[in-house]
Amino acid sequence: MVKTSTEAATATEPGAGSPFPGYTDAAKAGSLRVRMDPQGFVDIDKACEELIARLTRARDDARALGAQATWGLGEQNPRLFSAVELVRLFRDKAFGGANNANDTVEQYLAVAEDIRAMFHAACESYQRVDADFAARLREITA
Repeated sequence: MVKTSTEAATATEPGAGSPFPGYTDAAKAGSLRVRMDPQGFVDIDKACEELIARLTRARDDARALGAQATWGLGEQNPRLFSAVELVRLFRDKAFGGANNANDTVEQYLAVAEDIRAMFHAACESYQRVDADFAARLREITA
């Protein structure tokens, strides 16, 4: 379980994007307080790594869909203008159009990477300050 408190983390305005750069800066400055055992850091890092890998695959899938040449909906027949339009809509929704999957997944990736960076900074701070914590972390990750 993670418990946090900080004054510096509130520097990000609500709705101004991800709050994690502020938390990361606070962790680096030593003003973010997180009480957690070493296994918690290892588990969070692994979860972030897995999420980032899944989101990267989803982003790559969206890009591939946007570039897909043939959809098999009759779009090669100029008389089937609705098929041509449908394929254009699918491509735009996957990549390049307004509110497309690629851009949305990119935003999720940025947040996941911010979370991971924040916990890396906090873990590094713990290791610098707490020799027992560092020793237990080395045992877990060895």
